[in-house]
Amino acid sequence: MNDGDGVTKSYKLVYLSRTPEGSSLHRCQVYDSSARVWTMDKELDFGRMELHLEHPVVCDDVVFWASSHSKSYERIDHYVVAFDVRKERTQIIPLPKEAAVAYLDTIGIGKWEGKSLCLIHYEMCTWVIGLWLLRKTNDGPPGWVRVHEVSLGQIGFREPPNVSCVVLREVAMTTSLVFTVDSEAYSYDIKDGELKKLGSLGCSYPLLIPYSNTLRPCGEEEELFVDKRREVE
Repeated sequence: MNDGDGVTKSYKLVYLSRTPEGSSLHRCQVYDSSARVWTMDKELDFGRMELHLEHPVVCDDVVFWASSHSKSYERIDHYVVAFDVRKERTQIIPLPKEAAVAYLDTIGIGKWEGKSLCLIHYEMCTWVIGLWLLRKTNDGPPGWVRVHEVSLGQIGFREPPNVSCVVLREVAMTTSLVFTVDSEAYSYDIKDGELKKLGSLGCSYPLLIPYSNTLRPCGEEEELFVDKRREVE
């Protein structure tokens, strides 16, 4: 977790693991680096679908995951689950009705302008990628507001694009939508509408994993020195 241009000296680690098949509960553990202890170990409700665990989005003290697929053949609407680290509880957030996920559709989540959760929904039947922002309310459940849409047909694709993965990329003041079509990766600049082909990934249904260099020392140099000296003794 970054703190401006520097690196925070304290952080919290969220460790999520599945419980036996058929349960909506996940074991959720939280480690506090300042206290150097695991401060939480609970089973919480994360819904009845599998989650995109490799794509968490952190906004303040809340970690979000999007649903992936059903654990059974039962028809279950997709959702986003929010885990509030401070309050130690989860919330299942339904998707907007206009973004109902049909067969061959693709969804993902990202961070918009560094602060808001953004839902990304590719609708196969219309070739359109829609972006929705999560808005909190004071006295009711959170809601979704559609802020942008990209028609892949209008930006140059001539055949029904098979989009298997969508992510948001923010660098400085530029927000780009990175997505895959078959084995090719593309980047679309939301502000100026420029489409770039990033290259071939060499496999069908590739998975994009955002990367940020957030490696940090375990603590102050003095603390590390003391720990090493104790190990020697």
